[in-house]
Amino acid sequence: MLTFGETMIALRGTGPLKLRGTMNVSTAGTESDVAISLARLGHAVRWAGIMGDD
Repeated sequence: MLTFGETMIALRGTGPLKLRGTMNVSTAGTESDVAISLARLGHAVRWAGIMGDD
């Protein structure tokens, strides 16, 4: 399977940063989530993306 799309970063806070809360970083994006899930199920998966000039 080949997926095309954007991978995003999800930042989830455990509380206000000014009160010493932390940020957890994980991947997000439908195409990435599908590719990761299929790979965990044992399927051969590839992901393709491209960076824009902006």
